[in-house]
Amino acid sequence: MLPQDMAYARLLDVSGALMLLVTLAMLLERALAVVFEYHWFRRVSECVEGLKTPVALFVSWVVCRHVGFDILARLFPSANGVSLPTPIGIIITAAVVAGGSAGAMTLFQGVMGLGRDARIGMIELNKARTEAGLAEARARKDKALAEMADAQGSRKAG
Repeated sequence: MLPQDMAYARLLDVSGALMLLVTLAMLLERALAVVFEYHWFRRVSECVEGLKTPVALFVSWVVCRHVGFDILARLFPSANGVSLPTPIGIIITAAVVAGGSAGAMTLFQGVMGLGRDARIGMIELNKARTEAGLAEARARKDKALAEMADAQGSRKAG
């Protein structure tokens, strides 16, 4: 069993590595959204089904390899405590980051409403709310005018 101060340091190291993994997945998702939402890429991806996954995996692998990020080495260091990145660890990390970008995409687009479809949906929702508010205001105005006309008509009759 680890002493308390070493266990705390290990907890911070593991937490930091996991936060880095999530942050990298979110950054990758946002960076690739620029490409994936571009009109020509949408047309190409309609013809070539499943194109986004290998692109995301390749970009993730290039980034992880460039910075030497191996989540397995960070989570499971050797007995001497040194965590050297390995090629297989970098590939697995890249796959997690690329797959995690789908989770980040869901978070951004679904929960936080930051995706293109979510933005379009919010614009349509706001438009519908505005039109409903205007229709309600017109109905109130027409009702008030009708009541005034009825009141004036009953005064003339009486």
